Amino acid sequence: MEDILVSRISGVTHFELPLLPNNIAFYCHPEFQSISLQIDEWFLAKMRITDETSKKKVLESRIGLYACMMHPHAEREKIVLAGKHLWAVFLLDDLLESSGTQEMPKLNATIFNLASGNSNEDVTNPVLVLYREVMEEIRAGMEPPLLDRYVECLGASLEAVKDQVHHRVEKSIPGVEEYKLARRATGFMEAVGGIMTEFCMGIRLNESQIQSPVFRELLNSVSDHVVLVNDLLSFRKEFYEGACHHNWISVLLQHSPRGTRFQDAIDQLCEMIQEKELSILALQRKISSKEHSDSELMKFAREFPMVASGSLVWSYVTGRYHGYGNPLLTGEIFSGTWLLHPMATVNGYQTILFPKSRVLVDMGNMLMMFLGQ
Repeated sequence: MEDILVSRISGVTHFELPLLPNNIAFYCHPEFQSISLQIDEWFLAKMRITDETSKKKVLESRIGLYACMMHPHAEREKIVLAGKHLWAVFLLDDLLESSGTQEMPKLNATIFNLASGNSNEDVTNPVLVLYREVMEEIRAGMEPPLLDRYVECLGASLEAVKDQVHHRVEKSIPGVEEYKLARRATGFMEAVGGIMTEFCMGIRLNESQIQSPVFRELLNSVSDHVVLVNDLLSFRKEFYEGACHHNWISVLLQHSPRGTRFQDAIDQLCEMIQEKELSILALQRKISSKEHSDSELMKFAREFPMVASGSLVWSYVTGRYHGYGNPLLTGEIFSGTWLLHPMATVNGYQTILFPKSRVLVDMGNMLMMFLGQ
């Protein structure tokens, strides 16, 4: 089926990227510059990265900044730990997706044991060493009920990634509903976004709140929003890396009526993003109408959606998706004609976005405007 998909995409040279809505509250920690630098320099030191090209890629990935956008009201030390965890998770994701089906069971077991603290294995892979160290720090600060939920979520995510690798090997593309449920798990946003929001903000949800339908709906809507935006803005990178089988654009194209254009899939995906944003805002209003302003669930409903708005802004500014050294990554949410060109994201030698209109602002000014400073 992937061969059919490739034939449908092979003639596409560009597409029109609509301006995505961003009406969910967005903030960034006021000390984002020093915090993000602290996170990224920690990563450079831990991974022993010294050559300038690799260092530039780390800094332009802006993972430290991502943490400041996801948890803008948390204390500095909590954001730093969340940023370390983000780096570890991104590397784990790359490691898992590059693994074969025969390697997956042992690798999954190793990662799960590292998270739960039950590993006696002497891991040597630098990615696994990094994750072990980060999880040791998280376990030292995270209360057991929350840590148990994290480990449970990790287990579900690892199983879903195993299925994803199977699709890659078989060159098969999952159905729409199968993919939606799979990406909620592989995206790991319930943990990276939800559980880390509770941890960073000291939110203590009780069991009835965790089991409530509205809590689950909010978790799913934010997770879906993050995944949809990710799949849209990372598509070219994944396509030229041969990983396009596991992307919303591919799924929509594969399961749409004959004659559906690539641009139609893009437009449909953007409509889905808007629908999820509206769902998040409606759920916030619903929780607000039923909860006291100081309730733990209300605190969560205020903070957690900023994972979606932060992910949206980060997805526009990271070199991980758009190429390193790309001068058009100025901090603005852009729209316009986008070329499907391999050099744009793989090597970053060419810029690929030709906006219809834009105001050039640097990253710091963009965030200060959002902060109202």
